[in-house]
Amino acid sequence: MNPIIHIPPDAREDTEQLGSKPKFWVLIENKRWLFKEARLNTGEDWAEKAGAELAKAINIKAATVELAEYGGRRGCISLNFVDVAVGEALVHGNEILAMRVTGYDKGKTFRQSDHTLENIEAAIRGLFPTSQANDILTELAGFMVLDALIGNTDRHHENWGLLLHLQNEPRQLTLNVAPSFDHASSLGRELLDTRRREILDAGRITSYVGKARGGMFRNPSQRHGENPLKFVQIAARAYPSYFRASLTKVAALHADDVHRIFDELPPERASTDAKNFANFHESRPTPRMMKET
Repeated sequence: MNPIIHIPPDAREDTEQLGSKPKFWVLIENKRWLFKEARLNTGEDWAEKAGAELAKAINIKAATVELAEYGGRRGCISLNFVDVAVGEALVHGNEILAMRVTGYDKGKTFRQSDHTLENIEAAIRGLFPTSQANDILTELAGFMVLDALIGNTDRHHENWGLLLHLQNEPRQLTLNVAPSFDHASSLGRELLDTRRREILDAGRITSYVGKARGGMFRNPSQRHGENPLKFVQIAARAYPSYFRASLTKVAALHADDVHRIFDELPPERASTDAKNFANFHESRPTPRMMKET
């Protein structure tokens, strides 16, 4: 992994004072990165980095993330994957669902229970021919498997999307799955070390993982988002063709590769307790989920 990147003060692309918002764009070596400040007493920065590295380890397309510091504030930077200069734009999931699902409220921020895999499938199949729709849905299923692996609770309808590319000569419009992004709400990043030790010492890691509520819903009548691991357990049985490839990749993931990702996090960002907890936390969804009842 790369070391912590110290962002020069003049790299910031706007003129607002630091602290006016938790995210802003910076320009580093002619590349645009989104700086995201980690909130106090959280591991949002290292969780974002580890989530991106775990995505790469199972061949899931994800935004490039590095640990960073700006003006004494710790955080991380995520490389911009939208090149507006060549006609690209990011179309978020809520926009896609609103185009094809009758009555879908794209502005609903919390408890959007229409954010289901069934509705996502209907929207994608309404926009693309069968073969391309299958490929897109398989990629999106990979994001859901990643969420199950790291316990990501923030896969709401604006935390995935399609990358639109408008080409002028010859005139052509293409849509592909955008890289997965925003993985900070994962891996027990909200816990203090004392609480991590309590959970591990009591052998309650399975209970902790099982209590998480994600941004995907099993059905519109569900009050809260489904647990990410349980969601994949259910969805993989209903849609095995979408999930088989990514579950197989996770099953083949070697434990040493997982440990290395956490071991390489700098100690000033992730404590030994945080790394130990994250190592125990990753829940390893497997192809068996397509058969379990």
